[in-house]
Amino acid sequence: MQSGAKKYLPLKYYTDISMFPDLWNKDLNRAKESNKWANPDTFDVSMAVVKESAKTNYDKINKRISDFEIGVKEVLIQLSEDGNIPSHDKLRAVLDNIYKPSKVITPNDPAEAPKDFIPFIEFFIKTATLKPNTIKSYNTSKNNLKEYQLEKNKTLSFDKIDIDFYNDFLDYLTKPAKVKTKAGKTITRAGLSKNTIGTRIKNLKTFMAAANDRNIIVSMDYTKKSFKKPSEETFSIYLTEKELDDMYNKSGLPPYLERVRDIFIIGSETGLRFSDLSKLNKENITPENTIRIKTEKVGKTIEAPVTPKVRQIFEKYNYQLPKIPTNKNFNDYIKMVASRAGINEPVTIERSKGVFVVGQTVEKHELTTSHTARRSFATNAFLAGVPSISIMKITGHKTEASFMKYLKMSSKDNAIKMQSHPFFNKMIIS
Repeated sequence: MQSGAKKYLPLKYYTDISMFPDLWNKDLNRAKESNKWANPDTFDVSMAVVKESAKTNYDKINKRISDFEIGVKEVLIQLSEDGNIPSHDKLRAVLDNIYKPSKVITPNDPAEAPKDFIPFIEFFIKTATLKPNTIKSYNTSKNNLKEYQLEKNKTLSFDKIDIDFYNDFLDYLTKPAKVKTKAGKTITRAGLSKNTIGTRIKNLKTFMAAANDRNIIVSMDYTKKSFKKPSEETFSIYLTEKELDDMYNKSGLPPYLERVRDIFIIGSETGLRFSDLSKLNKENITPENTIRIKTEKVGKTIEAPVTPKVRQIFEKYNYQLPKIPTNKNFNDYIKMVASRAGINEPVTIERSKGVFVVGQTVEKHELTTSHTARRSFATNAFLAGVPSISIMKITGHKTEASFMKYLKMSSKDNAIKMQSHPFFNKMIIS
């Protein structure tokens, strides 16, 4: 290097391409050839299929890396003037515009994100690519933060969202508070449940991370373990195989309830979520008598056996399943179906409400929702002795720990299941 020459530090630029370290060839800057790239669904087929799946996947990711590399070189050539290398900020801005458009301000937006707390959150909600339910959740969290400002007579800023604020905000959300409605009336909001508060904290951490990504000065307390999302196990039920049979065989239902009942039964036989049931059609049934569908929530393709009940329901509607009502209406209707099917066992539930734990006894049909079908599938399959790993292949749970939390069997159900285990059937030797 010539004396006086300027030394440039390399620019670190993070892409959305990721992999496990042991699958990365640091010498070639490419993904390694390994059967670990294979789709798990191919493991039970043949080694040839596993290798083909692996090659397809690592070829695909290596092509993305090559395309990115070529693209960056082209940008560098275009930005370099008279041999002068562009600044890091300029290069990063151009790369963001190409590879991370969601971070870039659109022409209709201000030149840069506002740095004030509430205005930034509003900006973030407006400019990020979000699903409608996420927007609704973010707006509710924003409103709670605005209410907190009014209650405490203070203006929040990103550098003040520390652990002391966290504790005070939790206390505020837990206790009843007076808030103004859109109509301008003042009402008393009840204390929120732990899981609802957990959603508010999760959203707040998202806002903090988004601000930090844009180089806004923020308190880093939001990254600490103590700045955690509160949660408690939600109370939910499952329907036994007998209860599902009672529902399936219930006659005399009005057509709109019968249609909802049939869709619910498909869910209880396949483990599909409500969002996937709503798009199920004839094309999802394979020649191997399975239902194959790419799930809406996680984008993973799963397969479930077509049981006799499922086949019968498809045939009933000539393989054109009826249109499903909104989730709210579906939940209202399935409660009515469960009630008419005699699913009225008393169930006592306890929920946190603010600083109190509230107990309530209701009939089981009142707790039946669209998601009960999926929980019933997982729990009944497990109680019938189907291996956890096989059920997880259908439900899409990644770990057995998360799957076991999903099961809703009672202590009695567990004891009955254990009766068939050899440990509890030892021979008496006299």
